[in-house]
Amino acid sequence: MTAQSVILPLPSNHARFIVLNLKNLSIDALKEQLNDFFTTRDRLITQHPDAEIKTSVAFGPELWAKLYPQNPAGFKQLEPIQGSFTMPVVPADLLIHIASARTDICFALSQSFFDGIQDQVEVLDERVCFRYLDGRDLTGFIDGTENPQFPDDRGETALLGDDAGIFTDGSFVFAQRYVHNLESWKRLKVDAQEHVIGRTKLESIELDDDVKPENAHIARAVIEDDEGEELEILRHSLPYGDGQGEQGLFFIAYTKDLTRIDKMLLRMFGTSGDGIHDRLLHFVTAVDGAYFFAPNEDLLEEILDTE
Repeated sequence: MTAQSVILPLPSNHARFIVLNLKNLSIDALKEQLNDFFTTRDRLITQHPDAEIKTSVAFGPELWAKLYPQNPAGFKQLEPIQGSFTMPVVPADLLIHIASARTDICFALSQSFFDGIQDQVEVLDERVCFRYLDGRDLTGFIDGTENPQFPDDRGETALLGDDAGIFTDGSFVFAQRYVHNLESWKRLKVDAQEHVIGRTKLESIELDDDVKPENAHIARAVIEDDEGEELEILRHSLPYGDGQGEQGLFFIAYTKDLTRIDKMLLRMFGTSGDGIHDRLLHFVTAVDGAYFFAPNEDLLEEILDTE
């Protein structure tokens, strides 16, 4: 079994994230549309071998139940949080993650998917994202420093193991968009920003424990097991925005265990029981959120078989 192509490699420079509900599109029509999408992708890979074209398609719990009779253990809807800050949930049927070294390729694949079905789906988001400078968030801090870098480590973090049977090499996906208040953020001096994040801004070195505040972002978003071992997730998040318009981050993470995301969110939004929330939430706002499942390539092909 093989994981879908976008999951394990390091992120490309450009990505497009499509989140939607089927509305009037039938499941059979969705299958045909996705098969055509993959045909277009494979043709573009042949024509543009240096474009680093990669994709994944993931399904929300409600749609998954209609596509396949079994559920991967632990798959569920994301629950909203009302803590120090509100974390909304916007359930969705489908998440398509398109990545490439070229933004025009991302556009061409999006255009291909929507061809002929624009009026039959409810598009919750189509987000054009990009690598910013040397892999930084728009706050100016390097994003994803905690990510595992080597393929085996990335697979161990993101993919369901052999004990998952037919779901081996599948991955759960968490997607959530954040809008940044950069005007407010930029009023902070660099040392104050570093205390919000918990890392130095230039080199991305973690602050010492005796200096790093309890409510620093990495103190809340990095979670550990009972033995103090970090429970990693595989982030593919990228910034988005216009010069004068809305600016933010499309947060997306692949994981073999959704309880890791649950724990991270409870700690961030202030409902984990210790009365502390992530101070970064004073400057960024979550506007949606959902869980999905990205099956391995073999199972995806089986699901999309129209014969």
